[in-house]
Amino acid sequence: MMVKIKWDAPSRFVEIDGNPVPQGADVGMHKMRDGKMLRGAVFPSEGETRGTLVLMTGYSEFIEKYFETIGDFTRLGYLVVMPEWRGHGLSDGDGREPTRLHLKDFDINLRDLEDRWEKLIAPLPKPHVGLAHSMGGQISLRAVQAHPEWLAGLAQCAPMHRLPIPAPLMAIAKTVSLFYRLLGKADSWNPLQGQAVRPGVAETNDVTNDFDRFRRTGTLYVSDPQLQVNGASLGWFATADKAMADTRRPAFLQSIATPLFIGSAEEEMLVDNKAHTHVLAHVQNGSGKLFKAGKHELMMEKDAVREAFIADVAAFFDRLN
Repeated sequence: MMVKIKWDAPSRFVEIDGNPVPQGADVGMHKMRDGKMLRGAVFPSEGETRGTLVLMTGYSEFIEKYFETIGDFTRLGYLVVMPEWRGHGLSDGDGREPTRLHLKDFDINLRDLEDRWEKLIAPLPKPHVGLAHSMGGQISLRAVQAHPEWLAGLAQCAPMHRLPIPAPLMAIAKTVSLFYRLLGKADSWNPLQGQAVRPGVAETNDVTNDFDRFRRTGTLYVSDPQLQVNGASLGWFATADKAMADTRRPAFLQSIATPLFIGSAEEEMLVDNKAHTHVLAHVQNGSGKLFKAGKHELMMEKDAVREAFIADVAAFFDRLN
């Protein structure tokens, strides 16, 4: 089943060998309330449609990176819709440097999702369920708290609920961020993070043990530099840190009724797994699992790990019925 989406402007996919565009895909742009144009895409299910999966990517990611995962879920009968985040992929951003992610307010991501919900997601077959990775996990948690009617259930892959940064270093980072913002230089490279080098070295990467899948993403980065996010500004760091602190408050978490599943990676290096335990302990209906031999990007991991994660997510969605 496929519903025709009314786009505000056309768009395109970045295509490379070994990463085919899923059959029947539709892609376009929607205009946000501030005029920014953000990309979205819809992928029809194979066979009878059992519902819509809202697939939300993480920091520095883009639609094309998830073609393989899209195929996993369309074969399970889900129509998949992907709203690309501001500053990612081929979507407009707010930073002066196109490859530097910059935000004044982290919740602009939620407002962007609100601006697209009726245009991009609401017309698609129900039930609607969500699957969000890393930064998308933070945004999606705020989304189901603000809009409990949106999703019947939400699965998260290594969500960004806290960064594993030692307290002294975090204090320095916050002081530096405040100083730069007072100088009007919030849209500057974060000196504590550095800039990513694309395509990166597979053998020393910290997101997946599957070097081939890592290289595939690297090929996409270099095939079209518009896809690249090579770092974040100090302003982005400051507002993201505040968002994470806000969503860890017990009162915030206790107000979330949407069933939540969190998949954590045993070999995690980018987010704090203890924060996942904290979130699950406070939401009304939470469950989780630690995936052995997996790094941060469970959906880009070796076959055994990613297949186990996808199977558990599918089982979680099945239990919602």
